[in-house]
Amino acid sequence: MRLTGPLASFFVYGIAIVLMKGFSLITIPLLAWKLPPADFGELDLSASIVEFVALFSALGMTELVYRFCAGETPEERRSLSELAGTGAIAIAILLLLVQALADPLRQWSSLSVSPVAFRLALAGAGITALIETPLAWLRLRDRPLAFLGFILLRAVAQIALVWTVLGLGMGASGVLAANASIDLLVAMVLVTAFLRENGMAMSPVMLRRIAAYGLPIVLSGLCMFALGAADRWFIAGAVTRADMAQYAIAAKLALATALVVQPFGLWWYPRRLAMLARPGGQEANANAWLAGLAILSGGAVAVHLAMPAFVRMALPHSYAASLHWLPWLIGVIALNELVSLSNAGAYMRANTLAVLAVNGAAAALAIAAYALLIPAWGLAGAIAATWIAQAFRLAAFIVLSRREAPVPLVSKSAVMIVSAAAWPAILLPADAGLALTATAVLAAPTLAFLALAVSRPGLLRRVHVHALRA
Repeated sequence: MRLTGPLASFFVYGIAIVLMKGFSLITIPLLAWKLPPADFGELDLSASIVEFVALFSALGMTELVYRFCAGETPEERRSLSELAGTGAIAIAILLLLVQALADPLRQWSSLSVSPVAFRLALAGAGITALIETPLAWLRLRDRPLAFLGFILLRAVAQIALVWTVLGLGMGASGVLAANASIDLLVAMVLVTAFLRENGMAMSPVMLRRIAAYGLPIVLSGLCMFALGAADRWFIAGAVTRADMAQYAIAAKLALATALVVQPFGLWWYPRRLAMLARPGGQEANANAWLAGLAILSGGAVAVHLAMPAFVRMALPHSYAASLHWLPWLIGVIALNELVSLSNAGAYMRANTLAVLAVNGAAAALAIAAYALLIPAWGLAGAIAATWIAQAFRLAAFIVLSRREAPVPLVSKSAVMIVSAAAWPAILLPADAGLALTATAVLAAPTLAFLALAVSRPGLLRRVHVHALRA
C-alpha cells in the first residue's frame, strides 16, 4: 500500500523511527518488574555483545541500497538483485563465523545465560542486514505504510513474547531468545517480499562494493559502538551485575533525550547540506543549530526532571539507585546529539574520511579511558571516559566545520538558551510534588524557546522560511 504526499510519508516514517528508538524505553518497566537487578545486568551485558554482532553483520547494505540501487532504471534494479545474492553469501559466512565464536564469547564475558539462547540471539543479530535492507527498499519505493507495519508488528510481537517468557520464569535467557525469534520471523517475511519483486543474482562488482563502500560504514558504526555499549565489557569485570543493572536502567532512560530531538533531526539533517550550498546557507545552518539547541537543552532538562517520578511510579524500588547516574548519562546523550547538530561542515568535503578519522580517534580515546578509569572508579569512570570522548568529538567537528558550516556554540544566544532551560532544574525543590515537577518539565523547553526568541528576534520566522525553501 502506498501513501501519497511527502508530508504524510514524513509523518509515518517519523512514527516508525520513534517506535524503533523507543522500544527499549517501552520495555523498561516490563523487564524491571520481572527481572531482579542481577539478571537485568546479565541481560544488558549479553545485549551489548549482540549489538556488536548486529553492527558488524549489517555490512553497510542499507547504505549500498541508497547509493547504488535507489532508482528505477534497469541497471539499478539489477544492482538490487545482485546486492541480494552477493549479500546472502556474505551473511551466510558471517552466521557460520558467529556461531563458531558463540562459546568463546560466552566464556570470555562470563555470561550465565543459556548457551542455546545466546546462540539464538547471535543468529538474530547475524541476519540484521536481512531486516534493514528490505526496510530501506520499502522506503525507496515510497511504501511508508508497509514500512510502519513491519516496524509495529516487530515491536508488538517482541513485547508480547517477552512478556510471555518472563511470565514463564525464563529470565534473561528467555528475553534473548524471544527477541531473536521475532527478528528471524520478520526477516523471513521481509526477504520473501523483497525477493519476489527483485530476485537474486551474483556479482563480483557488488562484492567489491560491499568491501569498498559497506565495510568502512561498518567500521564507523563500530567506532560509535565504542562510545556506547562497549563500556559494558569493561564494567563487567569491575562491578557486580546488580550495579550494572542500575547503570543500564539509567542509560535506557537517558535515551529519551535523543527521542526528543529526533523529529527535528529527521527534518533538518537530510536538508542541511543542500541548504549550505545555497546563498545564505551558513546563516540558515546557524539558525537551525540554535533551534536544535533549544529543543535539545529544553528536552534534556525535561527528561532529567521527569524521569525520577517515572522511576518511582513505574519501577521497583530496587532500581532507585539508577537515578544517581541518570543526569550524567543524559549529559552524554546531549553531547552526542550536539555533535550531530555541529558536524555538517565535515560532510561538505569531497569524502568522509575526516568523519571516520574523528570517530575512530574518539573510539580509541574512549577505549583507553575505559581501561584506565573503570578499574579505579567503576561506573563513574565509565561515564567520565564517555564524556571525554564525546567532548573530543564535539571539539573536533566544530574545528572541521568552522569554514563551511560554523555554529554559534560560544555566543550570547547559546548561553541564554542553555541557561533558560536549566532554571527549572535549579529552582525545583528536592521534595517537589508531582504537580510542581510537571510544571517544571513544561517550563524547561518553554523557557529555552523564549530565550531563543529574545536572543535572536525573528529567528523562528527565518527558520520557517528556510524550511519552506528546503
